[in-house]
Amino acid sequence: MPEEFIVADNLDKAWSNFDPIYPLPADCPFYVEREDKPLNKLKRALLREHRQPPKYFFSGHRGCGKSTELNILAADNEINQKFFVIKYSVKDVCDVNNLSYIDVLFSLGAQLFIGYSDTGKELRPELIKALEDWKNNVVEQVREEIDSFEGSIEAGLKGFFISVLGKFRSEDNTTKTIRTKIEPRLSELIEQINLIVADIEGKEKKKVLILIDDMDKPNLDQAKKIFYDYNTAITQPSCSIVFTVPISIFFSQEFTAIRETRFFIPNVKLHYKDDKNRKSEKGFKLMSSFIFLRMKEDLIEPDACEYAIKMGAGVFRETARIMQISADNAIAKERSRIIKEDVVRAESEIRSDFKRMLSSKDYDILKRVCKNNEMYGIEEIGHLLHNLSILEYMNDETWCDIHPTLEKLINL
Repeated sequence: MPEEFIVADNLDKAWSNFDPIYPLPADCPFYVEREDKPLNKLKRALLREHRQPPKYFFSGHRGCGKSTELNILAADNEINQKFFVIKYSVKDVCDVNNLSYIDVLFSLGAQLFIGYSDTGKELRPELIKALEDWKNNVVEQVREEIDSFEGSIEAGLKGFFISVLGKFRSEDNTTKTIRTKIEPRLSELIEQINLIVADIEGKEKKKVLILIDDMDKPNLDQAKKIFYDYNTAITQPSCSIVFTVPISIFFSQEFTAIRETRFFIPNVKLHYKDDKNRKSEKGFKLMSSFIFLRMKEDLIEPDACEYAIKMGAGVFRETARIMQISADNAIAKERSRIIKEDVVRAESEIRSDFKRMLSSKDYDILKRVCKNNEMYGIEEIGHLLHNLSILEYMNDETWCDIHPTLEKLINL
């Protein structure tokens, strides 16, 4: 077992094991599986026969485990028997704070080419020649406005794609210029992507599946532009695609069209709708497993553990964040075990983070949601879903609640 996935026997190691930033790889011993196995629904849909390559939208709150589930899907034997799989994070290759649908499509084509090249295989020579001609045309057009562009592009197609993606992440002016040159001839970019797809499928005798992670990271306005205004463009590539999307965009009337192809990863329910005192034993047991796969039970007092689970709201990343802050609080006090006081201080820190984001109007909405466990006025709550102030859960029906660290803030 890799050292980073060994159960912690001290709080310093526990702090590292609860790092909330990085998703788990497939077959990681820290992984806990939900009872209803929501990923299987998406897997079944992909394995079915389709007249046209499907485009699916994979949603859930930030930190609920979408990236980990996609890692598992990408490594699945049945999926790999049917598909040549490319999985990448748009955050690793583009600036998610300044993301355009052009960036998404370019990154898709680039990652498909790079991923296939990295297997040691090559596309047919005629296609390579066509891609080289297209690359040279792009370089020539951009060079008209940015003299240094050609010199900064390495030789070869792979180097071109890698270099341009690097500029997407770090050079705003170059990115804008590339977009203005590609957008009027968008059909050419899509055509190149489809030629690569067709060649790979012909050689591998498999369909192509692209899993694009972290598309839920752009802000809500950006997400609406990409997934609504340019939905037709980003779904034109002739391969199966799974996009991660922010849960908040589904609370807009415009998104009726893609709700039928949405797959949802729910948060773990810790209490029941309309009864906060009725504890969900299954939910607490699952989140206990999440904690004790990462650290030994004697590193935290039982009441502290239960409170940490409650404050984590049934969201894996939030629970990891609570545990990491609590571990650090205990270390600062020179304790070898987390006590409830450490968790309460972590709760206060997270509540302070929320306070910096909330407006006066938001407080009224949060009070109403906390009281009724219902969402009213979808146009008002999108940003609160996006920043985790409001969280969605499921029984037989969908319901919601506020982040538990906010209950003291709204004085209920």
